Amino acid sequence: MRLGKIGFLVGALLLMLSIFADVVASDLPIACKVHGTVFVLPNVTRPHQLETMDRRVLAAEADWTIRPIVAHGPLLAPGDERVPLLAPTSAHPLGTDREGRDVFARVVHGTRSYLVFALAAVFASLALGVFLGAIAGLFGGAADALVGRIVESVSAFPPLVLVLGIQAAVPEPTLLTLFLAIALTRWPEIARLVRGEVMLASTRDYVLAARALGASPLRVLWRHIMPNVRAPLVVAGSVGVSTVVLTEASLDFLRVGAPAGAASWGETMSQFRDAPSAWWLLAFPGVLLVVTIVAYNLMGEALRNALDPRSR
Repeated sequence: MRLGKIGFLVGALLLMLSIFADVVASDLPIACKVHGTVFVLPNVTRPHQLETMDRRVLAAEADWTIRPIVAHGPLLAPGDERVPLLAPTSAHPLGTDREGRDVFARVVHGTRSYLVFALAAVFASLALGVFLGAIAGLFGGAADALVGRIVESVSAFPPLVLVLGIQAAVPEPTLLTLFLAIALTRWPEIARLVRGEVMLASTRDYVLAARALGASPLRVLWRHIMPNVRAPLVVAGSVGVSTVVLTEASLDFLRVGAPAGAASWGETMSQFRDAPSAWWLLAFPGVLLVVTIVAYNLMGEALRNALDPRSR
């Protein structure tokens, strides 16, 4: 249980880091006054008059500024000095990559993109898996056979290989196609889980009694069966986040994932192949990737123990 609390704590910290990424690392200030105009959260709203201004001119002409913790964004801004593969310094705490971009800023903003992407992909796979699994388990027969064949067909391919195949088949891969590809590879295990739980719950006395009293199949499913599926789904969703994060990082490492220039842990680590002496390109994103995966796995284990008394 103690490890579960650690997992929840780390997960909460990662979520806070993703929410406040622009406060932690940005090339624009949190607030400033320039030429008599006060700007609040320009690092979030990105006003045109500041976005295009040389950052050195902005610092010199501003009456006052409130700076983020690290005054660099994930991309090079106007006026930024391009110093590729710079080792960690006070100005760049985690160094720079081969394009001269600040690694700390890219790691922080990569946390946001990874968590948002992973949560969206998990919710999409849960929705599709619950829908098809419930149909297969509730109605059985031809519906069960059809869903079963689809699940077997999708599961015949390793998820990473299937995602790579989908990305290769699309003329112009985008973040949306990557999202759909990963979601389509995650739903079969959810469908199998839901199907098994629905079939098991359908034999319980209270479900049989509800059917005998004339309750419709959908009412039986919603009121009497789905509450029993909730706990396994919560656990599967939590563990699924770590799986999606690892899959996306692997694709980014192979440079077939996020669009070029997007803040990405995997893309930053992939640069280590071309610059093996730049250890910081691999170390810092890699540590954060491992911490994220372990944290969400610990959360899933803690949720399983809390929601399923049989596992205690």
